[in-house]
Amino acid sequence: MEDIYIGKGPEEIPLEEIIYKQPAPPPVPTPVNKKKKRGKIRKLIKILLIIFIVFSLVISAVSAVSGYTRNNLKSNQYISKAELHNNPLITNILLIGVDGNANESSRSDSMMLVSLDYMHMKIKMTSFLRDSWVNIPSKNTYHKLNAAYAYGGSQLITDTIEYNFKVDIDHYIKVDFEMFTEIIDRLGGIDIEVTESEAKFITKTTRYSLSPGESVHLDGAKALVYSRIRKLDSDYMRTFRQRKVITAIINKIRKTSPSELINIFRNVLPLLETDLNPIELTGLLYKGGIAAMLFKIQQIRIPTDELMYADYRGSEWVEIIDLEGCQNQIYDFIYKSYNDKNSDN
Repeated sequence: MEDIYIGKGPEEIPLEEIIYKQPAPPPVPTPVNKKKKRGKIRKLIKILLIIFIVFSLVISAVSAVSGYTRNNLKSNQYISKAELHNNPLITNILLIGVDGNANESSRSDSMMLVSLDYMHMKIKMTSFLRDSWVNIPSKNTYHKLNAAYAYGGSQLITDTIEYNFKVDIDHYIKVDFEMFTEIIDRLGGIDIEVTESEAKFITKTTRYSLSPGESVHLDGAKALVYSRIRKLDSDYMRTFRQRKVITAIINKIRKTSPSELINIFRNVLPLLETDLNPIELTGLLYKGGIAAMLFKIQQIRIPTDELMYADYRGSEWVEIIDLEGCQNQIYDFIYKSYNDKNSDN
């Protein structure tokens, strides 16, 4: 290669003063991490396969969608939409659990808000303590939260949670114990950690005998008993057990074959009540299926310990809550990238 120099010419400038300028060497290519590249390709293929499987599942289950009970959810007349926190990338579904023999005059047994967060790729479960002392807007007076269902069914319990906690609820699904046990039985049961005190309580107070362990196999009936334990400790732990069961169900769905999931859809859909129309329900099955397969799971209870204290109101033992603190905590949990030690994969 010929040298390039700066100056009038070698005959006019002493050799030692000539400044040579060599061409810059070509850039050294960054070595490709083939293992990392293959891992990314496998992950992409897995995601595409999951999307295809879920899509096929939903298409196969559409024929059963018309068998459920549908009740329209009206706009909340007690608070404007502008006052409620919402995000188009987050879908909030209120799960209302009731006794299989319950009617509209009964109190709801459990209330859990399931948020499908497509912004942060998480499923977030928020349990509401049923003894929370809140304003029932239709009565304009304070009662326990679960009393709202007795006063106005699914519509009023949805309105009451929105009114007190300022979170926008997109849809609701009411499930009874028959549906709960059917899902778990058709999944082949779930595996869950059972403490020694929980096992002793169930064995002593029910017809079931249970042993403690980190991974105890429960069928539908035993899982129902487990999730309803209250007198052993508190309603706080009861909601925690319910979230553990829902998490176990999601984890089991991830391991269940598409054909089995189709049969489960067809059998349990007729047992639920929701405000979703068939097209909306089909869309939710698709989005929820993707979330169940890919998203991380997080959970919280409202109110948390620092935002409440127990006291009597009249003859009732209730939870007095810091309402503004609960509103802020729900907003942080649902609408931000929340980090929590109770997260699960």
